[in-house]
Amino acid sequence: MKKSSVKSKSTASTRSKSMPKDKPATNPLTSKPKAPSGDGARKEEAFGPSVDADERLQSQEEKYRQQCEEAEMPKIMSRPIRISLQLIARRNLSPDVASGSHEKLIHAISKLTHLRLDRENVGEIDDLEMMGPVTNLYLQQNRIEKIKNLESLQSLCFLTLAGNQIEKVENLTDLPGLKLLDLSSNQIQEFDTNELPKTLMILTMEGNPCCKMADYRRKLLLALPNLQQLDGDAVTRQERLEAGCDALALSSEEDDEMGDVEDEVEGRTGELTEDILQLSANLIKESRLRSQRQASEHYRHMGQLVEARSQSQLAMNSARSSLGMTPRSGDATSAPASGRLSAGSSASR
Repeated sequence: MKKSSVKSKSTASTRSKSMPKDKPATNPLTSKPKAPSGDGARKEEAFGPSVDADERLQSQEEKYRQQCEEAEMPKIMSRPIRISLQLIARRNLSPDVASGSHEKLIHAISKLTHLRLDRENVGEIDDLEMMGPVTNLYLQQNRIEKIKNLESLQSLCFLTLAGNQIEKVENLTDLPGLKLLDLSSNQIQEFDTNELPKTLMILTMEGNPCCKMADYRRKLLLALPNLQQLDGDAVTRQERLEAGCDALALSSEEDDEMGDVEDEVEGRTGELTEDILQLSANLIKESRLRSQRQASEHYRHMGQLVEARSQSQLAMNSARSSLGMTPRSGDATSAPASGRLSAGSSASR
């Protein structure tokens, strides 16, 4: 009886030292967001509190990292992948075409206008020369660090690179028809407006450090004459005047809208284009919120795995102690790192 009591106390002591300390969980969907700040901050009701949600996800990732350190386990991280013919086919073609002959596969890919490669752990933009008249390119939620190799997509008018690791705005002026650009939730500290196409109508850069610049919004309004929406907020004529845009140019634009029947038809066509772009912007918003929910669930699940492994290690140590064997501190983590990486990679897919 005495020996059993000693073992029980020893097990409890081991559990208290090995178990990671609890931290209050943060729910990015129910927590009250902080009010946005800075000249470049968007109105909360326009796009939702995505910046604060990103901060909460970073907090959850830090919590998971700390749990791994306390449990003596490395953080599970899969390697970034390259864009390949197989990836493009799997995401954008029907299974029968993707598994068909090489000639049919190449032909189908060359006809694509919408290319979806989001959430694929892509680390680099490359191998897009084979593409045809692509108008919409979805590369959000990857691990891309540099904007490059897009010059072959001369029909591109919609590009989203949200949620990557981009630090610099570059290599976009070779896209003559780009209308919508989403660079939100990256790591852009500052930017050169000369690197942005003058054709842009909708631009989203929220969630980047550059948005806190005092003249952030004014700088973009002066550089982009066709801009109609910035970070979810409509660009008004009054705002352009206050920013110092040419009043004569603005008046000329209004006169053009009051032209003949032909101009009216063109105006209606333009409105239809704007409606399509606005719909695309709304889809981006929904996609971002969905990604935040998925990331929150991912870190919650990974935290549970860390705790389960710690419990397993405690149970094994207790069993070894009861058999008179020396407990091991690394039982739960003795699997090769390559095996853990492989499991993490499979889970991400």
